[in-house]
Amino acid sequence: MTDSQALKNNSVSETQKRDALEAALHSNTFSRADQIKSFLKYICEMEIAGRGHELTEYLIGVEALGRPSNYSPGDDSAVRNRAFALRKKLQEFYEHESSDAPIRIELTKGSYCPRFVEHLSNQKPNGNGLSVLQTNEHSGPLTPLLFQIESASLASPETAVEQTATNQKKPWRWFVAGVMLTSFLASLIFFLTFRKTANLQASSLPPIVAEAWGPILTSQSEVLVSVANPPSLVVHKKENSLSYDPSSYSTSKDLGDWVKQNFPLATTDQDLFLSIVTNSTYWGDTFGAMTALKMLVAAGAPVQTFPEKVISIPTLRRKNVILFGSPEYSPAIAHYLEKCPLTVNYLRAVVSRETTEANAISYSIKRDQKFRATEVYGLITVLPSKSSTYDQHRTVIFSGVISAGTQAAAEFFSSPEHLLELRKHLKKEGYDQFPPAYQVVVRAEPEENILLNFRYETHRVLTGVNFN
Repeated sequence: MTDSQALKNNSVSETQKRDALEAALHSNTFSRADQIKSFLKYICEMEIAGRGHELTEYLIGVEALGRPSNYSPGDDSAVRNRAFALRKKLQEFYEHESSDAPIRIELTKGSYCPRFVEHLSNQKPNGNGLSVLQTNEHSGPLTPLLFQIESASLASPETAVEQTATNQKKPWRWFVAGVMLTSFLASLIFFLTFRKTANLQASSLPPIVAEAWGPILTSQSEVLVSVANPPSLVVHKKENSLSYDPSSYSTSKDLGDWVKQNFPLATTDQDLFLSIVTNSTYWGDTFGAMTALKMLVAAGAPVQTFPEKVISIPTLRRKNVILFGSPEYSPAIAHYLEKCPLTVNYLRAVVSRETTEANAISYSIKRDQKFRATEVYGLITVLPSKSSTYDQHRTVIFSGVISAGTQAAAEFFSSPEHLLELRKHLKKEGYDQFPPAYQVVVRAEPEENILLNFRYETHRVLTGVNFN
């Protein structure tokens, strides 16, 4: 905060700090964010005790988020994700629910130690609580003008609604995120795929993780990782469009007006054009793939990474395969889930085929009054690979009704504590080991598509199903 905002950092008493903490913890803003509350309470208690300088990502992960003692911040971004979400929650709390709070809690970017500051009620909230993407919303011009529109004829209706609602609120967020994510993902995949792994062995992973992933993590077995590619539309200004590009189309008046209203670079005196893009990925699908790649690298397993559009189902046979996406836009995942009792359906979320349509068990997306997703579901599907013998090769599919569900599924299957819980459920059914074919439903809580929490919901063991 600046001097003009009349903030005093040294005169806040312990009682005032505890009152500010309790107000946040018992607010409506934090009511359903249990892990975010644990994060906030832990770091504030440490600061109040004079130990704020001791706060580290590892310490928060183990003591506030319940990660195991062998938790590695480099392989698990849970603390960084929760810190991002906490800054957003604090901003929302002080803007909408407690604008007159005399003492505010701040979590400055780059630090895990909170600050308690006095705040005059007639001053605007501090910008330090903004996320990186929000802070950069009004930075210099970026070209070309990009955003993804998943129209009904091209991609999942849910995606169009989800991204449209978000873009209307924060028009620059997904553009900036997309550019940053594309660059970061390309660098990360190159690093993870081609770095030397001779000194990393599967034995360094928790035994429960090695058991669940099975042959996928053996260094002798090549793994094919594929991320689905939902068809998308990219918007260009006329000056950036190629008149001879056969995949370029003029926008309709309604769409053009909407883009110009929500994207500052699309000035009203220019026509807009659309180009079809078939190599895009969704945020959650991408981060789910990152989670799996880290696991594979730690195990020393050789990896091939491809967008789904360049592979065919026959190429997946006799291989260890990991797929990311949804049957709405992934032909391969739609093919594999066709014979499974649980699948992902846009209207019904994760839906069971085990009963009649009228009585089918479904796990549906929940939304708040602003139509933001507050509860979604991910689906893990483990199958013996086609044309392989019993359990020598394996196909693992991570899917979800929105991509945050896909990310939750991948993180669940990489978490020792959650895999131990799953094995307990399997043992109750008489399985001493992970069966060769099963499905797991994961309940997840996102904040504007940023994954916050996830937990086990249910599972199905697949028997008597021929996947060949």
